[in-house]
Amino acid sequence: MASFFITPCVHTSDALCQLPAEAEHDSLVHRMRRRIIAVALSLLLPSLAVASALDDVVHDADAFSDVLLQMQAEQDGQTDDLLREEGDEMFPSTGQSSSTSRQSTLEEDPDFLTARVDGVPVIFRDIPRDAWFAPYVRDVVGEGIVSGYREANGALMGLFGPADSLTIEQLAKIAVQVARVDLSACGTTLKNDAADGTWSEQYIRCAEHRGWAVYADGSVDIGRPARRAEVVATLLQALGVKTEQRTGGIFTDVDSSVEFAAAIEMAARAGVISGDSDARGSPLGTFRPTDPVNRAEVAKIVTMALQVYGL
Repeated sequence: MASFFITPCVHTSDALCQLPAEAEHDSLVHRMRRRIIAVALSLLLPSLAVASALDDVVHDADAFSDVLLQMQAEQDGQTDDLLREEGDEMFPSTGQSSSTSRQSTLEEDPDFLTARVDGVPVIFRDIPRDAWFAPYVRDVVGEGIVSGYREANGALMGLFGPADSLTIEQLAKIAVQVARVDLSACGTTLKNDAADGTWSEQYIRCAEHRGWAVYADGSVDIGRPARRAEVVATLLQALGVKTEQRTGGIFTDVDSSVEFAAAIEMAARAGVISGDSDARGSPLGTFRPTDPVNRAEVAKIVTMALQVYGL
Protein backbone atom coordinates (compact mmCIF):
# COMPACT_ATOMS: atom_id res chain seq x y z
CA MET A 1 0.00 0.00 0.00
CA ALA A 2 2.89 2.43 0.77
CA SER A 3 4.65 1.99 -2.59
CA PHE A 4 1.40 2.53 -4.38
CA PHE A 5 0.92 6.00 -2.96
CA ILE A 6 4.50 7.14 -3.72
CA THR A 7 4.66 5.89 -7.35
CA PRO A 8 5.04 8.99 -9.45
CA CYS A 9 2.62 9.84 -12.24
CA VAL A 10 4.04 11.40 -15.32
CA HIS A 11 0.82 12.79 -16.59
CA THR A 12 -0.86 14.51 -13.72
CA SER A 13 -3.87 15.23 -15.78
CA ASP A 14 -4.45 11.54 -16.42
CA ALA A 15 -7.41 10.13 -14.58
CA LEU A 16 -5.38 7.06 -13.62
CA CYS A 17 -3.07 9.30 -11.62
CA GLN A 18 -5.98 10.95 -9.81
CA LEU A 19 -7.94 7.79 -8.80
CA PRO A 20 -5.75 6.65 -5.93
CA ALA A 21 -5.88 10.09 -4.26
CA GLU A 22 -9.65 10.48 -4.74
CA ALA A 23 -10.28 6.98 -3.41
CA GLU A 24 -8.23 7.75 -0.34
CA HIS A 25 -10.15 10.99 0.14
CA ASP A 26 -13.48 9.28 -0.20
CA SER A 27 -12.41 6.63 2.27
CA LEU A 28 -11.35 9.23 4.79
CA VAL A 29 -14.58 11.13 4.36
CA HIS A 30 -16.57 7.95 4.75
CA ARG A 31 -14.71 6.99 7.89
CA MET A 32 -15.13 10.50 9.25
CA ARG A 33 -18.83 10.39 8.58
CA ARG A 34 -19.12 7.06 10.41
CA ARG A 35 -17.25 8.47 13.39
CA ILE A 36 -19.43 11.60 13.44
CA ILE A 37 -22.56 9.48 13.21
CA ALA A 38 -21.26 7.22 15.96
CA VAL A 39 -20.47 10.19 18.18
CA ALA A 40 -23.83 11.76 17.42
CA LEU A 41 -25.62 8.54 18.17
CA SER A 42 -23.76 8.18 21.43
CA LEU A 43 -24.84 11.67 22.37
CA LEU A 44 -28.40 11.36 21.12
CA LEU A 45 -29.27 7.93 22.41
CA PRO A 46 -29.51 9.01 26.09
CA SER A 47 -31.68 12.00 25.10
CA LEU A 48 -33.82 9.81 22.92
CA ALA A 49 -34.17 7.35 25.74
CA VAL A 50 -35.17 10.12 28.13
CA ALA A 51 -37.59 11.58 25.59
CA SER A 52 -39.10 8.16 25.05
CA ALA A 53 -39.49 7.71 28.79
CA LEU A 54 -41.08 11.14 29.09
CA ASP A 55 -43.47 10.29 26.29
CA ASP A 56 -44.43 7.15 28.16
CA VAL A 57 -44.99 9.12 31.37
CA VAL A 58 -47.12 11.72 29.59
CA HIS A 59 -49.10 9.00 27.87
CA ASP A 60 -49.63 7.20 31.18
CA ALA A 61 -50.65 10.47 32.88
CA ASP A 62 -53.18 11.21 30.16
CA ALA A 63 -54.57 7.72 30.45
CA PHE A 64 -54.76 8.04 34.25
CA SER A 65 -56.51 11.40 33.91
CA ASP A 66 -59.05 9.86 31.56
CA VAL A 67 -59.71 7.12 34.09
CA LEU A 68 -60.18 9.66 36.88
CA LEU A 69 -62.59 11.70 34.76
CA GLN A 70 -64.59 8.61 33.92
CA MET A 71 -64.73 7.61 37.59
CA GLN A 72 -65.83 11.14 38.57
CA ALA A 73 -68.55 11.14 35.92
CA GLU A 74 -69.84 7.80 37.16
CA GLN A 75 -69.83 9.09 40.74
CA ASP A 76 -71.69 12.28 39.74
CA GLY A 77 -74.24 10.22 37.89
CA GLN A 78 -74.79 8.05 40.94
CA THR A 79 -75.17 11.17 43.11
CA ASP A 80 -77.72 12.68 40.72
CA ASP A 81 -79.68 9.45 40.73
CA LEU A 82 -79.65 9.42 44.52
CA LEU A 83 -80.88 13.00 44.71
CA ARG A 84 -83.63 12.27 42.21
CA GLU A 85 -84.71 9.26 44.23
CA GLU A 86 -84.74 11.09 47.57
CA GLY A 87 -85.63 14.58 46.37
CA ASP A 88 -89.34 14.47 47.26
CA GLU A 89 -88.58 13.38 50.79
CA MET A 90 -85.54 15.54 51.44
CA PHE A 91 -86.56 18.79 49.76
CA PRO A 92 -90.35 18.85 49.25
CA SER A 93 -91.47 21.34 46.63
CA THR A 94 -94.94 22.29 47.77
CA GLY A 95 -95.03 26.04 47.18
CA GLN A 96 -96.19 26.40 50.76
CA SER A 97 -92.69 26.47 52.14
CA SER A 98 -91.74 29.50 50.04
CA SER A 99 -94.90 31.26 51.15
CA THR A 100 -94.13 30.44 54.76
CA SER A 101 -90.64 31.84 54.28
CA ARG A 102 -92.05 35.05 52.88
CA GLN A 103 -94.47 35.36 55.77
CA SER A 104 -91.82 34.72 58.41
CA THR A 105 -89.75 37.75 57.43
CA LEU A 106 -91.14 41.11 56.41
CA GLU A 107 -88.61 43.47 54.87
CA GLU A 108 -89.58 46.97 55.93
CA ASP A 109 -89.27 49.84 53.50
CA PRO A 110 -87.10 52.57 55.07
CA ASP A 111 -89.51 55.37 54.20
CA PHE A 112 -93.04 54.00 53.86
CA LEU A 113 -95.32 51.65 55.73
CA THR A 114 -94.94 47.98 54.79
CA ALA A 115 -97.75 45.58 55.64
CA ARG A 116 -99.03 42.22 54.46
CA VAL A 117 -102.19 42.01 52.39
CA ASP A 118 -103.37 38.47 51.69
CA GLY A 119 -99.95 37.27 52.81
CA VAL A 120 -98.11 39.49 50.34
CA PRO A 121 -95.86 42.36 51.51
CA VAL A 122 -97.21 45.69 50.26
CA ILE A 123 -95.46 49.05 50.49
CA PHE A 124 -98.01 51.83 50.95
CA ARG A 125 -96.29 54.68 49.17
CA ASP A 126 -98.68 57.30 50.56
CA ILE A 127 -98.10 56.43 54.22
CA PRO A 128 -94.78 57.61 55.67
CA ARG A 129 -93.52 55.31 58.39
CA ASP A 130 -93.43 58.17 60.89
CA ALA A 131 -96.97 59.43 60.15
CA TRP A 132 -99.24 59.55 63.20
CA PHE A 133 -101.75 57.25 61.52
CA ALA A 134 -99.25 54.65 60.23
CA PRO A 135 -99.59 52.30 63.26
CA TYR A 136 -103.38 52.32 62.95
CA VAL A 137 -103.27 51.57 59.24
CA ARG A 138 -100.87 48.71 59.96
CA ASP A 139 -103.33 47.32 62.50
CA VAL A 140 -106.42 47.42 60.29
CA VAL A 141 -104.50 46.03 57.31
CA GLY A 142 -103.07 43.28 59.50
CA GLU A 143 -106.57 42.40 60.70
CA GLY A 144 -107.73 42.04 57.11
CA ILE A 145 -110.25 44.85 57.50
CA VAL A 146 -108.83 47.06 54.76
CA SER A 147 -106.31 46.44 52.02
CA GLY A 148 -105.89 49.76 50.25
CA TYR A 149 -106.82 50.60 46.70
CA ARG A 150 -106.80 48.01 43.94
CA GLU A 151 -106.63 48.07 40.16
CA ALA A 152 -109.65 47.05 38.09
CA ASN A 153 -108.18 43.55 37.89
CA GLY A 154 -107.82 43.36 41.67
CA ALA A 155 -104.08 44.02 41.80
CA LEU A 156 -102.92 45.99 44.81
CA MET A 157 -101.77 49.53 44.02
CA GLY A 158 -99.81 50.17 47.20
CA LEU A 159 -102.01 53.17 48.02
CA PHE A 160 -104.23 53.67 51.05
CA GLY A 161 -105.54 57.18 50.43
CA PRO A 162 -105.26 58.42 54.03
CA ALA A 163 -106.63 61.86 53.19
CA ASP A 164 -109.53 60.53 51.10
CA SER A 165 -113.01 60.74 52.56
CA LEU A 166 -114.54 57.41 53.51
CA THR A 167 -117.71 56.66 51.55
CA ILE A 168 -120.89 54.97 52.78
CA GLU A 169 -120.17 51.82 50.76
CA GLN A 170 -116.60 51.67 52.07
CA LEU A 171 -117.94 52.01 55.60
CA ALA A 172 -120.27 49.07 54.97
CA LYS A 173 -117.36 46.87 53.94
CA ILE A 174 -115.24 47.91 56.92
CA ALA A 175 -118.11 47.26 59.35
CA VAL A 176 -118.82 43.85 57.82
CA GLN A 177 -115.12 42.96 58.12
CA VAL A 178 -115.00 44.19 61.72
CA ALA A 179 -118.06 42.10 62.62
CA ARG A 180 -116.66 39.03 60.79
CA VAL A 181 -119.99 38.62 59.05
CA ASP A 182 -120.50 35.60 56.82
CA LEU A 183 -121.54 37.16 53.51
CA SER A 184 -123.44 34.05 52.52
CA ALA A 185 -125.68 34.43 55.58
CA CYS A 186 -127.01 37.86 54.64
CA GLY A 187 -129.89 36.66 52.50
CA THR A 188 -130.66 37.69 48.92
CA THR A 189 -132.80 40.77 49.45
CA LEU A 190 -131.28 44.14 48.55
CA LYS A 191 -133.24 47.25 49.42
CA ASN A 192 -130.85 49.82 48.03
CA ASP A 193 -131.12 49.67 44.24
CA ALA A 194 -128.05 51.88 43.89
CA ALA A 195 -125.89 49.03 45.17
CA ASP A 196 -127.24 46.48 42.71
CA GLY A 197 -124.42 45.15 40.55
CA THR A 198 -121.69 47.16 42.29
CA TRP A 199 -118.59 45.88 44.08
CA SER A 200 -120.22 46.83 47.40
CA GLU A 201 -123.55 45.05 46.83
CA GLN A 202 -122.83 42.16 49.17
CA TYR A 203 -121.65 44.49 51.93
CA ILE A 204 -124.65 46.80 51.60
CA ARG A 205 -126.95 43.76 51.67
CA CYS A 206 -125.31 42.53 54.87
CA ALA A 207 -125.51 45.97 56.47
CA GLU A 208 -129.23 46.07 55.67
CA HIS A 209 -129.70 42.50 56.87
CA ARG A 210 -127.99 43.27 60.18
CA GLY A 211 -130.21 46.30 60.70
CA TRP A 212 -127.45 48.88 60.99
CA ALA A 213 -129.17 52.24 61.21
CA VAL A 214 -127.41 54.01 58.34
CA TYR A 215 -128.40 51.26 55.88
CA ALA A 216 -131.59 49.83 57.33
CA ASP A 217 -134.17 51.48 55.06
CA GLY A 218 -132.10 51.18 51.86
CA SER A 219 -132.27 54.87 51.01
CA VAL A 220 -128.75 56.05 51.79
CA ASP A 221 -126.55 57.35 48.97
CA ILE A 222 -123.79 54.75 49.00
CA GLY A 223 -121.38 56.95 47.04
CA ARG A 224 -121.38 59.98 49.32
CA PRO A 225 -118.85 60.58 52.11
CA ALA A 226 -119.80 59.03 55.42
CA ARG A 227 -120.34 61.43 58.31
CA ARG A 228 -118.32 61.16 61.48
CA ALA A 229 -121.40 60.33 63.53
CA GLU A 230 -122.38 57.60 61.05
CA VAL A 231 -118.97 55.97 61.26
CA VAL A 232 -119.05 55.79 65.06
CA ALA A 233 -122.63 54.52 65.22
CA THR A 234 -122.09 51.85 62.53
CA LEU A 235 -118.89 50.52 64.10
CA LEU A 236 -120.49 50.25 67.53
CA GLN A 237 -123.45 48.41 66.02
CA ALA A 238 -121.11 46.09 64.12
CA LEU A 239 -119.37 45.25 67.39
CA GLY A 240 -122.69 44.64 69.12
CA VAL A 241 -122.31 47.54 71.56
CA LYS A 242 -125.53 48.71 73.18
CA THR A 243 -125.64 52.50 73.36
CA GLU A 244 -126.90 54.31 76.43
CA GLN A 245 -128.98 57.42 76.71
CA ARG A 246 -127.08 60.61 76.02
CA THR A 247 -126.17 62.60 79.12
CA GLY A 248 -124.45 65.56 77.46
CA GLY A 249 -121.48 67.57 78.57
CA ILE A 250 -118.81 65.91 76.40
CA PHE A 251 -118.89 67.83 73.10
CA THR A 252 -120.36 71.25 72.69
CA ASP A 253 -121.63 70.45 69.20
CA VAL A 254 -123.31 67.15 70.12
CA ASP A 255 -126.70 67.70 71.73
CA SER A 256 -129.91 65.72 71.75
CA SER A 257 -130.78 66.87 68.26
CA VAL A 258 -127.69 65.30 66.72
CA GLU A 259 -128.23 61.94 65.08
CA PHE A 260 -126.39 59.14 66.87
CA ALA A 261 -125.53 61.43 69.77
CA ALA A 262 -125.69 58.53 72.27
CA ALA A 263 -123.17 56.46 70.26
CA ILE A 264 -120.84 59.45 69.98
CA GLU A 265 -120.83 60.09 73.72
CA MET A 266 -120.43 56.42 74.57
CA ALA A 267 -117.45 56.07 72.23
CA ALA A 268 -115.91 59.21 73.71
CA ARG A 269 -116.24 57.92 77.28
CA ALA A 270 -114.67 54.62 76.28
CA GLY A 271 -111.71 56.37 74.65
CA VAL A 272 -112.55 55.26 71.11
CA ILE A 273 -112.78 58.89 69.95
CA SER A 274 -111.45 62.08 71.48
CA GLY A 275 -112.85 64.91 69.38
CA ASP A 276 -110.95 67.84 67.95
CA SER A 277 -107.76 69.35 69.35
CA ASP A 278 -105.62 72.37 68.59
CA ALA A 279 -102.04 72.46 67.30
CA ARG A 280 -100.71 71.83 70.81
CA GLY A 281 -102.97 68.82 71.32
CA SER A 282 -105.34 70.54 73.70
CA PRO A 283 -108.99 69.41 73.30
CA LEU A 284 -111.38 71.88 71.72
CA GLY A 285 -114.50 70.17 72.98
CA THR A 286 -115.99 69.63 69.52
CA PHE A 287 -116.59 66.57 67.38
CA ARG A 288 -118.11 67.90 64.12
CA PRO A 289 -120.56 64.99 63.83
CA THR A 290 -121.80 65.82 60.34
CA ASP A 291 -118.37 66.37 58.77
CA PRO A 292 -116.81 63.71 56.54
CA VAL A 293 -114.05 61.55 57.96
CA ASN A 294 -110.89 60.57 56.13
CA ARG A 295 -109.50 57.08 55.86
CA ALA A 296 -106.59 57.76 58.23
CA GLU A 297 -109.03 58.83 60.97
CA VAL A 298 -111.18 55.76 60.34
CA ALA A 299 -108.12 53.51 60.76
CA LYS A 300 -107.61 54.96 64.23
CA ILE A 301 -111.29 54.73 65.19
CA VAL A 302 -111.47 51.08 64.08
CA THR A 303 -108.27 50.19 65.93
CA MET A 304 -109.45 51.84 69.14
CA ALA A 305 -112.92 50.28 68.89
CA LEU A 306 -111.43 46.81 68.50
CA GLN A 307 -109.14 47.39 71.48
CA VAL A 308 -112.01 48.57 73.67
CA TYR A 309 -114.86 46.33 72.56
CA GLY A 310 -113.34 43.59 70.46
CA LEU A 311 -115.54 40.69 69.40
